Amino acid sequence: MTHKPGWKGPSLKEIARLAGVGTATADRVLNNRGGVREKTRTQVLAALEKLSQDTVRSDAILDIRLFCESGETFNAMLEQAQTEVNRSLPGVRIHGTFVTTSLVDPMVLARQMEQDGAVADGVIVVAREHPAINRAIRKLCGAGIPVACLTSDLPSSRRGTYVGNDQYAAGSVAAVLIGNGLPRERNNILIVVSAPFRSQQEREMGCRRVLRADFPHLKIEERVISNDDPEATRDQLLKYFETNGVPAAIYNVAGANRGVAKALEDVGKQHETIFIGHELSHHSRALLESGHMDYVISHDFAAELASAAQWVRSARDGVSAPPAHSQILVHTRYNCG
Repeated sequence: MTHKPGWKGPSLKEIARLAGVGTATADRVLNNRGGVREKTRTQVLAALEKLSQDTVRSDAILDIRLFCESGETFNAMLEQAQTEVNRSLPGVRIHGTFVTTSLVDPMVLARQMEQDGAVADGVIVVAREHPAINRAIRKLCGAGIPVACLTSDLPSSRRGTYVGNDQYAAGSVAAVLIGNGLPRERNNILIVVSAPFRSQQEREMGCRRVLRADFPHLKIEERVISNDDPEATRDQLLKYFETNGVPAAIYNVAGANRGVAKALEDVGKQHETIFIGHELSHHSRALLESGHMDYVISHDFAAELASAAQWVRSARDGVSAPPAHSQILVHTRYNCG
């Protein structure tokens, strides 16, 4: 067989999968070691020949499917990161599907993941904890498709890796900012959550642990559940304020920071309540600059998406080292860009 310069050949996993044998058996055949039946040897060599003819890797574009279920602002930021990575990372093409948490049917999304992911080189997922989503990821992984979870992990899906920052640590950072910022006479804190995303659960756990350990005089009153929609979040908070009063601090582990800010503005408390949220978008940047938010905890979307794409490429080549956690970024009105 002859190939263009720079061709590396298909990975051992690809050859073994196509031949219907284990990687150890494929390795024995390719290295001319004994102990393999002639029929098996023929299957492995035939698989190598087919993969070699089908793909010249130096010319091939890595086809990655991105499935993102989140709020409108997060989706827009990740779509922008997708454009940047497609432009800056050679040999990679990421095709994104973006759905809004408040509108999505997880069963429909899971079916699309199974269908589109099955013909891709790899899959990147941002989604909530749901049995159908986990089942779709397990099915893709079982078929040899590398799957990376981005921002919000799904460990029970048996995905290939998680790419993002340490969300537990991010919640701990929020607790320190709140604890150091509140006077002792004001001690009630409200946490806003939405759908069961792993990232939100870990942020909340990290925040609660640090508040209990380092600021025991502070009290977490309740959790308000939104759906990452600004208007719905505003309405939920106004109902809470009417019954319980306005808390000294609000930590929004979810999306829809605009809804939280609007609720505080409606009751005239936008400059009295410490408000911390996540993801530096043009909306949260404006809220920081106007004083409606005090801190935004964020991360580098493009860098994380590029890291996930590079992991897919490595996994296709038989290398599965997990990426390191990305850096947690804290923004105020003075460093929000």
